[in-house]
Amino acid sequence: MLFSFSVPPLLTLLFASDLFDLILSQFSQAMVQAIHTSHPLCNLLPELLEQLCNSGSKSKQLTEMAYEWCSVICAKYSVLEGAKDLLLLSLEIGFRCIDPIEKQIEAKLIHTEYHQRLASIIFSSGDSEAIADLLCAWTSSSYSHMPYPQLKICAEHLIGLHHHYPFSSRLQLHIIYAIGLIRYQEFEQVGVEDFVGLLNDLQTCAKGLGGSIGCARLLLDTIKSSEGIQHLSLPYWELLVDLAAYWSDELRNDPYIPYIMASLEDAREWDKLECWITIVWLVWPPEGSEPIEEDLKHVMLSLSHQQPGVIQKLEEQMEQWSSKWSWLEVPKSFQQICKQAHDEAAQQGTL
Repeated sequence: MLFSFSVPPLLTLLFASDLFDLILSQFSQAMVQAIHTSHPLCNLLPELLEQLCNSGSKSKQLTEMAYEWCSVICAKYSVLEGAKDLLLLSLEIGFRCIDPIEKQIEAKLIHTEYHQRLASIIFSSGDSEAIADLLCAWTSSSYSHMPYPQLKICAEHLIGLHHHYPFSSRLQLHIIYAIGLIRYQEFEQVGVEDFVGLLNDLQTCAKGLGGSIGCARLLLDTIKSSEGIQHLSLPYWELLVDLAAYWSDELRNDPYIPYIMASLEDAREWDKLECWITIVWLVWPPEGSEPIEEDLKHVMLSLSHQQPGVIQKLEEQMEQWSSKWSWLEVPKSFQQICKQAHDEAAQQGTL
């Protein structure tokens, strides 16, 4: 049965009753039916959802229902009056109250239709909090669902946000988490320059990319590009050092990139060069590889001229990591080259 009474009495009953979940379920069924049939009482929905937003209600059931509403609204979007407002309100009801740092939610999000349309509508709305709501939904997981597997459809929308910085802290967290779940290749296809710009917008929360191997490869792939090596900010290089220390064995199958060291040295990017040397030692130790060994020997000495104390710093870092993680051994070639660099730097008075 569809709504047959005025809004205020219904809201009073809905929010005050001890049978909230039961009444909410009946309301949701009536709402879905009204939208499907284009019933005139759809005109009541904006006020109803607005009141539900203002109620501060929060439950697993409400999140699941609100996500279903999004699918139903998208299905009738072209013929439903005020559809965008209903969509924004539904996302707010379902996801605004979820902690942006907490990615595990109890709700079961099962609807898989109209995601392309949903993404286009929400991102084009320009409503930053609604965008955060959508990203919250698609990056969350529970016992019954993983992050939305087609999150890559957001890649182009996400890099477009670079031109609308600054963001709220909540949106920043959701963007950085979404980036960590999307492969670099998806961003490369839609625009590396804007992707790097977006990352730099978010550098204050770079650690939010997390510690997964996927994040390590995303950053590694980014700095392989001309835009990445030139413009990616230092916090991401430092983050990649930490990730490389932890995922050194997994990254070892990735090819060594010799031109990065030369490019950074030519550009006099000494801090980035220090990070990159550390990554090379961790991931591609030059045991038995003369070209890499010569590259490292030359660049370590060059870097010690510019940043006195860097060799000792690298030695201390290596010792700390090998003590912390049993699988990480300090390469013998590292010790040998450090000694040579020490001796040469001492002779030149640059250590």
